[in-house]
Amino acid sequence: MNSLENPLCIDWIEQQPHWPGRLGLTIAPGKKGQGQDMAHDRDLTTDLATLKAQGVTLLVNLMEQEEMHRWHMHDYHREAARLGLNVRHFPIPDVSTPGNDAEFHALVQDLSARLQAGETIVIHCLGGLGRSGMLAACLLTQHGMNARDATELVRTCRSPRAVEADQPRYVETYARTHAR
Repeated sequence: MNSLENPLCIDWIEQQPHWPGRLGLTIAPGKKGQGQDMAHDRDLTTDLATLKAQGVTLLVNLMEQEEMHRWHMHDYHREAARLGLNVRHFPIPDVSTPGNDAEFHALVQDLSARLQAGETIVIHCLGGLGRSGMLAACLLTQHGMNARDATELVRTCRSPRAVEADQPRYVETYARTHAR
């Protein structure tokens, strides 16, 4: 998978509840290495330029620093800044849930306010499925959707594999304890 033959694809959550902004999910831009099912040799500048061209105002990166290093994403923050892309880095271990619920809730509230203000936000982790899907589903519950419907909407828009392992349970707990 490379950036020229396989341009970065953003899956938009089009049926979102009540915000004027746009929310999308994608894979890690610029990743290079062997995944479980394919090799990636993406170009960071090309992928970030694709996001910029789609009107992205905020890129939310859920990858850990060591994970970014392993996937050769060394210039990620510098290149995003050079292209004028704002980045919010909130590391969560792969196939896991947030370690700090209060900080995660603050992230959800911030992103929710930005979507209400009309921003275009794209979330990514390594594959754009688990952590990214979980965050998107929590955002949907923040706007009145129940956890099951939010998870299913993310899976419909992104992939049936989105929101994985213990993440659906986390979305349910989040909805019970934090959603309006």
